Amino acid sequence: MRAIGRIAAVALLANNAAQAADALMPMQAPPFAAAYSWSGLYVGGHVGAGFSYRNWTLGDGASSEAGDAVMIGGQIGFNHQVGKWVIGVESDAAWGNLKDETVCPDGINTCWTRQTWLGTVTGRIGYAFDPALFYLKGGAAFTRAHYFKTAPIPSALDERGGGARNGWTAGVGMDYALWNNWSLRLEYDYLDFGSRTFAMSNSATGMFAENVTVGQKVHEVKLGLNYLFNTSNLNPIALPAPQSNKSEAQPQRLGLPAPLDSPPFPTGDWPLGGSQLIGVPDTAVGPLMKWIYDGPDGQAWKDSRIKLYGWAEIGANASTSSQSLTPAGYPIHPNRIELDQLVFRIERLPDTTQKDHVDWGFNVTNVYGLDYRYTIMKGIFSDQLLAKNRTYGYDIPTFHGDIYFPQIAEGMNVRVGRYLSVPDIETQMAPGNWLYTHSLLYIFDPFTQMGIVNTVKLNDQWLIQFGAHAGNDVAPWDKTDAKLTPMACFRWTSKDNNDSIYPCVNSINDGKYAYDNIQMFVNTWSHKFSDTWNMQTEFYYTYQRDVPSVSGPLPIEPNTNGAVCPPGQVTCFAPAWAIVNYQNFKISKTDYLVFRNEYFDDVKGQRTGTQTRYTTHSVGWGHWFNVWGENTGLFRPELRYERSYDAPAYNLGTRKDQLILAADVIFLY
Repeated sequence: MRAIGRIAAVALLANNAAQAADALMPMQAPPFAAAYSWSGLYVGGHVGAGFSYRNWTLGDGASSEAGDAVMIGGQIGFNHQVGKWVIGVESDAAWGNLKDETVCPDGINTCWTRQTWLGTVTGRIGYAFDPALFYLKGGAAFTRAHYFKTAPIPSALDERGGGARNGWTAGVGMDYALWNNWSLRLEYDYLDFGSRTFAMSNSATGMFAENVTVGQKVHEVKLGLNYLFNTSNLNPIALPAPQSNKSEAQPQRLGLPAPLDSPPFPTGDWPLGGSQLIGVPDTAVGPLMKWIYDGPDGQAWKDSRIKLYGWAEIGANASTSSQSLTPAGYPIHPNRIELDQLVFRIERLPDTTQKDHVDWGFNVTNVYGLDYRYTIMKGIFSDQLLAKNRTYGYDIPTFHGDIYFPQIAEGMNVRVGRYLSVPDIETQMAPGNWLYTHSLLYIFDPFTQMGIVNTVKLNDQWLIQFGAHAGNDVAPWDKTDAKLTPMACFRWTSKDNNDSIYPCVNSINDGKYAYDNIQMFVNTWSHKFSDTWNMQTEFYYTYQRDVPSVSGPLPIEPNTNGAVCPPGQVTCFAPAWAIVNYQNFKISKTDYLVFRNEYFDDVKGQRTGTQTRYTTHSVGWGHWFNVWGENTGLFRPELRYERSYDAPAYNLGTRKDQLILAADVIFLY
């Protein structure tokens, strides 16, 4: 650091001397530039979400329950930096009500857990990409849990037990230096307390009643703020300063121009999943970031390219069905107003418009609302849906890192983590969709995957993708359903970018029945007729093998369906195929019109729960308006009619058709 300081001082003196030679008026020296040092003691606080899973084993059987809660806590640690590598130790603790209950194996009593805090002591190792520090951590985990077995009405036979639990933890995170000694933190931790046997005693007498063995694990996601005691960071962090008179120059798009106008359309480019668009600059700035940019540290935020933004989506519908809208979605309750999505996202996109250095990025998206039911991944907060069937819930549908290599072909982006499944027209994230409701094709295909996907731009017309994940909507650590699943795609665009053809093998493995383990072959074709008219068409074929018969003895996993197999067959092959077409028209700079038509054949009823053919037809209007900035609100009314031809599928299996008048409003910040 002293050597860097001497070099910087010489540079500043030389710069001032040169300026004095050019003009007699004194010039202000540029800001001091120095690498951020992560060495030293730090303290901080955090908020987050905790999800605790408990598996009970008693003398009369087994059961499971899970508690989730908002967690508030703090951390203290010490770092030592050698070059770009940072090693350290840390202790943290968080408090929240992780209580939950379930029916005991006897089918009468309630088994429930009281757990209110979590603590860890860990070692950390990280690598600094100034001003960001990416790290891994691992060590010991601590908690205290009390277990209760109680009758519906207080009983003399009620039991209690429990105590301290010790285990291990592993995590991954990022610290980002904001200004001076302050840094922002994003972190995910897994805590495993193993299985331990406790003596349950009578709540009234304290006498021994029975033994209970409880296996326990926890997932924690944290957003925190730290203060580092290091005097070398008291000067503001200065990233490489932009050249004179070019500080506000926008990077240029590389390759073909965008085919569509956005707004009014939700997107200006043809669909691409698993990566950001290569060669397209990140120029979008929401109201929150505009406010931050106008603040005292605005330039530092601009230089960092980290963005904070999100939206709130509220929807309403009126329908001819009175009990349920399924298999339609995302709205599932008829004649109601719902909070569909409340989203907060933090991201940094790699700079794919440059050719001189490897760049990096990340994305963490938090969503609360009704739509968590469609984004949830088994093994990540999934008990909210699979065990409790909660109407509203929380999920992190994307958390991934990106590394961009401009030297490979025309650019290669490597994405690792949890990402949205490729290559659909539609997306889980509300502002990116043409309509409020979704096609059946999209509702019953994979939503998110966790793994690695490589996207290589060969030239302006050809792009390839390849990688592997743990299965559709399944976390890699889920021992029951996770499977190594390769994927591969390519995309061709015409020289004028008026056409795009994007076929994918989204998922391919042994195809045997597991949680959402469909094998998927899909193609998306997009075409621009004129500046005001374009269309997009998607087709897929999916299947699973050895799917349990709905009338057989084999168990069916929660949130999945069995198949209508031929008589006498315990399992069978269950395919489905579908096609959807969008016709999109630009009406004005703020308005567009959409017609969507679809055919869906659920050959064995395994996707929708009903063995039938479907058609759906929607007409919708999108209108952008100003809330706290230009185009920060979107209103989307829609009229939808659908029919099932071979069996009643709507309103809990009582109707063959359904009419829905629906609308949503999105507020972006």
